[in-house]
Amino acid sequence: MDILDKFDLKDWWIQSLTTSQRKQIANDYRQMGSSISETPFLYQNVDKMHFSDGFGKLSLLLTLSHVAESPAKEILKTKAESELTKSDKTANINLVDIHLALASLIQHHYSLRSDNKHYEKAKELCLIQISLASKVAKKLIFPEKPEELKRLHKITEIRHPYYDEPQMLPSHTGYKQLAIILEKEGDIKGAIKLSKQALEQGWTDDYKKRIERLNKKLARQ
Repeated sequence: MDILDKFDLKDWWIQSLTTSQRKQIANDYRQMGSSISETPFLYQNVDKMHFSDGFGKLSLLLTLSHVAESPAKEILKTKAESELTKSDKTANINLVDIHLALASLIQHHYSLRSDNKHYEKAKELCLIQISLASKVAKKLIFPEKPEELKRLHKITEIRHPYYDEPQMLPSHTGYKQLAIILEKEGDIKGAIKLSKQALEQGWTDDYKKRIERLNKKLARQ
């Protein structure tokens, strides 16, 4: 089984992209240290590949979009958004995968904010990512330990600093971007409220300084 089979993307991959697009993406992706099945040379057993915590179908599509050239880049991002809308109907929801995908899509749409359609989409995706923030935070603070490590640690009684100790949360794209948007739109109180919520949940982005600056700005008004 290869990575496209694993995420049930093989038929879509062949039907949606041209041969030259697939080869360009496969070659550039292989140079990143991974591979997808474009030629027999690129086949490998997906079970032997290392996937970072939370890596799933959405993360794969967006990773491929980063190495793809237009118009394949837009095709891959559109597919990722399509899969994202289906994710809430999936029995086994990969929250970290959704969180990472949302971050990438927020950045994509906000970069095209001169078009109001993309601007509003960026705000919508920020709200979706924020709605999942507390649940995602728990999974990032206490990552789920792979079964292989559980068995090994039970035998050796070794503790793993990543899995057995609380982790610091990273920056949160949705909170940060929406706070910036609200401030630019003149909703200082909304930006402060959002920043306080992010701070309380523990997301890393120097929210104390942001809140202090926003409070001063609000006082001047």
